[in-house]
Amino acid sequence: MKVTVFSQVSIDGKLTFGSGYSSKELFQLFTQEDMEFIHRFRGQVDGIMVGKNTICTDNPFLTNRFETGKNPVRLVPTRTMDLPLDSNIFMDDERTIMITTEQGADEEKKEWIRSRGKEVIVCGQELVDFGKLFPLLEKNYGFRHLMVEGGGMLNWHVFDLDLVDEIILMQLPIIIGGASNISLVDGQGYNDLSYTKKFEVADIQIKRNYTLMRYVRSEAANELIS
Repeated sequence: MKVTVFSQVSIDGKLTFGSGYSSKELFQLFTQEDMEFIHRFRGQVDGIMVGKNTICTDNPFLTNRFETGKNPVRLVPTRTMDLPLDSNIFMDDERTIMITTEQGADEEKKEWIRSRGKEVIVCGQELVDFGKLFPLLEKNYGFRHLMVEGGGMLNWHVFDLDLVDEIILMQLPIIIGGASNISLVDGQGYNDLSYTKKFEVADIQIKRNYTLMRYVRSEAANELIS
């Protein structure tokens, strides 16, 4: 399964203006054509994964509103499934999969989510086990291409486990700053160059409102060259 991290970031790699702020504020700098690009990409993948904070802060639909019938499956990993019950992802008929843990979510929550026509996968004891989850999505659910549009912590987990094949960034020409503001990748981080995750530049395009940058993991880049 191919995994693409897709994100809109500032020059300094920030996703939002801070904890509790919606990433949608950055979208004010995009034209409708720019938004259509984002939604067309959603139409090319089997699933789109976001974290709990995105649901709580942005309350997104995560659909492709420009192309009928090309909505990706929505996936939300959350240890406790502590989400607002009126979230938009629970209010429509689009396929949605919640991923939770053995210890984190009670049966009542699982049953309520299933009563809304959504699915629940239990994968991991105390934390969601992404290393087991991604092969499961490919083998049992037929996923071939997954889009991860996560915040800093979700992105950290998938990068740290070497699960990412491709990065696509729409980099806006703004500086946000702030040591505590959410970045493309947060988490524990690395303090040794040998541990860092290495990617190759595959494409750079200068657009009117942003720079489109695409990276592929070094192994994949070497295969393309050979």
